[in-house]
Amino acid sequence: MVLIDTHVHLNFPDFREDMEAVISRAKDFGVIKMINVGTDLQTSRESIRLAERFGFIYATAGIHPHFADKFSEFADELGVLAKNPQVVAVGEIGLDYFRNLSTHQAQIEAFKSQLDLALSLSKPIVLHCRDAYTEMLGMLEEYYIPRLPDGQIPGVIHSFAAGSSHLQKFLKQGFYVGINNLVTYPKNLSLQDAVKILPLDRIVLETDCPYLPPQHLKGERCEPIYVADVARKVAELKGMSVKQVEDASADNARTIFKI
Repeated sequence: MVLIDTHVHLNFPDFREDMEAVISRAKDFGVIKMINVGTDLQTSRESIRLAERFGFIYATAGIHPHFADKFSEFADELGVLAKNPQVVAVGEIGLDYFRNLSTHQAQIEAFKSQLDLALSLSKPIVLHCRDAYTEMLGMLEEYYIPRLPDGQIPGVIHSFAAGSSHLQKFLKQGFYVGINNLVTYPKNLSLQDAVKILPLDRIVLETDCPYLPPQHLKGERCEPIYVADVARKVAELKGMSVKQVEDASADNARTIFKI
């Protein structure tokens, strides 16, 4: 088994008591690499420290839209953190019009600033999007995609949860698509339909742990080992072997993040 979990939060409080055991369990299970994702300055710093400590863990640095109202306070240090060689992407960044913890205008401005940062560093982005797919796609089309150098991968739309129409638009822009255990939830029929048509060479697997455990463990803490449940469900939906999904998604992760 060869799995890469492209979106974890091992430094979150949920893992405070047993983080090393969780990491060891995942590695023994066959999760050969993990990308620990920053959501603010502190978690970005912690992600870098994790990557420095464990050779098979990589970091991202970014300011989540929930914290966009304070982005001006974070911008300078974020620029320094994102240059760190352990950082393989700028993220997670984007728009969240579901919880609206920051104003829409602040989210837009923080998003644009971090797109600029990613372009300046030639690093991909990890996108967060809730209830803002139309707005995000428009911003990417106007402000980001035309400025990408030829051959550079734009990044990953993390925790994709929309249907086939939005999927096709992200694919057209060149994004890879992060699928997690949301796909195991029976009510997510539009997502499951989207996965059926999602090309295998554009899928990456993730858990978003400690969030989003597989359906049979709902209500419990998620861990990187449960990325295997994502692989199994994707294989089922696409009518192929689990090994095909594991191998292709791992290759895709290596390509995007250069790991």
